[in-house]
Amino acid sequence: MDHPRIVHFIGVAWDSLSDLCVVMEYMEGGDLRTLLTGYEASNHPVGINHEKATIALHVCHALTYLHSLSPPVIHRDLKSCNILLNHAMEAKVIDFGISRERMDQTMTAGVGTSLWMAPEVMLGEKYDDKADMFSFGVVLSELDVHTLPK
Repeated sequence: MDHPRIVHFIGVAWDSLSDLCVVMEYMEGGDLRTLLTGYEASNHPVGINHEKATIALHVCHALTYLHSLSPPVIHRDLKSCNILLNHAMEAKVIDFGISRERMDQTMTAGVGTSLWMAPEVMLGEKYDDKADMFSFGVVLSELDVHTLPK
């Protein structure tokens, strides 16, 4: 996948099959969850500002790209820990380990992380790229109030 809002995969290095290392583009700003935890600890004002809106827009760009592929790709584990930031606070999505192309047959139930998981995924029902949009809504809530859903 080649998109400016998806972390660039460089390659794989290994000494043995048990010592694999994935090499990706360096994102010096860390992950969004760590940033928001710091905001909460420092009483950073809640609400959406320009910086947070830009992060959200960048994630939207990544999802739009994934969902517009043929066949569409569903990330299936979109969460604040899987959104990395560079020094300029530009966001990129990572962790495509459980993503897959959307097919008409039944998709695997229960994949992803529960706090960000769409109800239809949890219930083992048929789902599509809208499951990523549910997860994105949870990320928007995190951007707004800095905390995880309860």
